[in-house]
Amino acid sequence: MAVKKTGVKELAAKAAAVKAEEVKVEDVKKAEPAKKAPAKKAPAKKAEPAKKEEAKKAEPAKKAPAKKAPAKKAAAAAKVVVEIQYAGNNVTTDAIVAKVQEVAKAAKELNIYYQPENGKVYYTADGVNGEIAF
Repeated sequence: MAVKKTGVKELAAKAAAVKAEEVKVEDVKKAEPAKKAPAKKAPAKKAEPAKKEEAKKAEPAKKAPAKKAPAKKAAAAAKVVVEIQYAGNNVTTDAIVAKVQEVAKAAKELNIYYQPENGKVYYTADGVNGEIAF
């Protein structure tokens, strides 16, 4: 039984393009923000030593507030939906994956191939081949 591979290359190319986009987005998110130049301080005025010591004794020592690291914002990833339209039918890749995962629940490695011209999904789950009518 020979299996036609049309449509698989196109789906693989689209998936590779989406993965490349995700990598580019992640690289941008991980880039460090630009560092600001240190602020220039005005020259300190000299005060009389006696007045400084009296001021220190009179006022209790103030603790500097603890610096908190800025909270990292979780960037919302764009939701990607791939829809396959063929001969008047619309099928999303999420629906295909969900249906195959129902059958191959505990698979560690799962490869899925969709052939819209015959309405079947072929898969290999941990080296075991299978097919589902879709």
